[in-house]
Amino acid sequence: MIMHFLGGFWVGLACLYFFVPKILSLKSILTILLFVLFIGVGWEIFEALVDRVITQNLLNILDLSSDIFFDLSGGALAILYFFKRIMFVKENEIQ
Repeated sequence: MIMHFLGGFWVGLACLYFFVPKILSLKSILTILLFVLFIGVGWEIFEALVDRVITQNLLNILDLSSDIFFDLSGGALAILYFFKRIMFVKENEIQ
């Protein structure tokens, strides 16, 4: 769980690094969260394929939903961290 949370945080910060929004808007928040969701779902597909080939486990919906939840939680924390710590520090340095 902690790895999915940190992975979502990292993907969220990477998305913010490459697509730096000027202001906090609903569109920018949704874009970042959808990017994190896209990467998280892609990872879950990869994980399911590997589990099916190597261990022949069936898909566990509880594991899948908790992984996606922690991915999105990490992405949300990345948004909060970026806009609370980094954007306000840059504004204070300019003035």
